Amino acid sequence: MSRLMVAAQVVKDSVSALDVGRMIGLDIDRHGRCACPFHAGRDRNLKLFPGNRGYNCFVCHAAGDVIKFIQGYYKIGFKDSLLWFDGTFHLGLDLGKPIDREQQRTAEKALQMRKRRAEFEEWKERMRFDLALTADEIVRKLEETRDAYRPRRYGEEWDERFCRAVLLLPEARKFADDCMMECMKERKA
Repeated sequence: MSRLMVAAQVVKDSVSALDVGRMIGLDIDRHGRCACPFHAGRDRNLKLFPGNRGYNCFVCHAAGDVIKFIQGYYKIGFKDSLLWFDGTFHLGLDLGKPIDREQQRTAEKALQMRKRRAEFEEWKERMRFDLALTADEIVRKLEETRDAYRPRRYGEEWDERFCRAVLLLPEARKFADDCMMECMKERKA
């Protein structure tokens, strides 16, 4: 990993998009939203995330990490943006010195953890969606069972399978709806 990449990792781990927005004087509300400086919008379309999650504009679709934010805001290069972070937030990045091996290992571990976390979140979303589909399939099967074993005439004895399906359907529908709503919340977030 190069010296610049180690410095970039230190910046991403140390400074959030909210910190950067406050430092450059953006009017940020309590939800982390402000007017987007990239398309000169007046509405609060730019979302600045806490931690190392970066930023996203819902109108011009500008998105990325804090380094990309400063590169776009000041229209400067990668190394100049790292120098800006070092000077502004006093991170102690010495871009002229050789890489500190411990700092490099820490940066590599952080990058590896970020990749693992992203893979886990992706897996979790897939599993949640699969669970919602399975719950929906169970509801469909219960409805088929209810309809197949429904009494056909008045006074006919009720089949045990019909009774079980009728009893389980409300809970199964609620569970399927809850699973689908959870999937929709995850996709919106």
